[in-house]
Amino acid sequence: MFLCPKCNSKMTLPSCSFCGHTIPRLNHIWQFTDAPDMVIDGDKDKYIGYEHIGENYSGSRKYLLEERDVLFAEEVSSLISSGQEAAQLSADPDKIILDLACGDGCFTVPCAKNGARLIAGDISNTMLRLLQEKAAHNHISLENVTLCRMNALAIPLADESVDIVTANSMLHLISNPQKVLCEIYRILKKGGCFICQDDRPGKNLRSDLSHQENGHPPKYNEAQIQADNEKYSQLVNAFYNGYWQKLMPQGILPKKYSWKFDRDQLCSGLFSTREEKLIPRGTPYETTLEDGFLPRIINRGFSDQTHVPKDAHEKAIHELLDEFHENYGEDFGRTMFHGVEDDLLITAYRK
Repeated sequence: MFLCPKCNSKMTLPSCSFCGHTIPRLNHIWQFTDAPDMVIDGDKDKYIGYEHIGENYSGSRKYLLEERDVLFAEEVSSLISSGQEAAQLSADPDKIILDLACGDGCFTVPCAKNGARLIAGDISNTMLRLLQEKAAHNHISLENVTLCRMNALAIPLADESVDIVTANSMLHLISNPQKVLCEIYRILKKGGCFICQDDRPGKNLRSDLSHQENGHPPKYNEAQIQADNEKYSQLVNAFYNGYWQKLMPQGILPKKYSWKFDRDQLCSGLFSTREEKLIPRGTPYETTLEDGFLPRIINRGFSDQTHVPKDAHEKAIHELLDEFHENYGEDFGRTMFHGVEDDLLITAYRK
C-alpha cells in the first residue's frame, strides 16, 4: 500500500520489489522522505514542521490524553468498527486510518487504544518520538501503528489505500493546502472519509461557574470572572504583540501561511458529501498564563515563531519579561482564565 520514494511503485515494507530500495528505519520510524523539517523560503511550496518545537508544543501536558482527543478518537474508531466492539477493530485488516501530521500523537494514541490500525505520519521525527513516549506513559500499545516520517505534499501511499484520513491543525501550516487535500482525496478509498475536528463555543461561562451548587456559595461571581478573563486576554495580547514589535524592526515577521483558507470550499470541489456531528462538552476549567501561554511563547513553541533566530528571540523575551514584571507585578504569570470546554464539531468529507 506504500509508494516507493525512489521509483513511485507500490511496495510493502521494508523494501521495494521493483527497484530494490529499502526504507530506512530510525527508532521504529520509517523514513519515507529526506525533505527538510520545514521550508519557509523560495518559490516552491512552503510548510512549517515542528521538529525544533518538540516538547514546547504541549509542555507539561505532553503525556495527557485530552478529553477532546479521546472523544474524537472514539468517534473515528466507531466509523470503522462495522458494528464490532472497539477492542476488535484490529481484527479487520482492511480498515486503515492515516493520521497525517500526527504530531505528538494526541489522536493516534487514544485511537490506538481502541484497537484501530493506523499509519501515523509527520515530517518531524521529534514529534513522532513524543508520540511513542505518550503511548508508553499511558501503557498503550503501538503494535497496530506504523510510524512514518512523511511529507504531506507527497503522501507515500498508493491510490485508494486507506479508509479514513485525519489531518488536524496542519493545513494552515502549508502554503498550498489544496495540494494536500488532493493527496488526501487520492489515497482515500471510494466511500472513505476525510475527518476534521473543530471547536464550537458551548455553555455560557459565567452562568455555569457563578451559580450556587448544593447549598454552597459559588466559587466565583460574574464580576470576578469577567475581570480575570479580561485581564488574561489583555496580557496575552500585549505580550504577543510586544514580542513581534521588538522583532519587526529587524525584519522578522510572524510566519503565517494559510490561516484564513476556506476548508469547506476546497473540500466541496473534491468530496461528494459532507456530514457534521456536534459533541457537547462544557466542562469548566481554569488556566493561568504560566500554565500554557508563557512557557510556550518563551520556548518558541508557536508555529509562527519557527524562523525567529535564537538570539533575537531570547533578547525580545528577556526585555518583555522585565517590562511585564515592572508594569504588572512579579506574579503576573498567575493571572487566571476561567473557561468551559468548547463543544466538539466533527466534520466528515466522504469520497
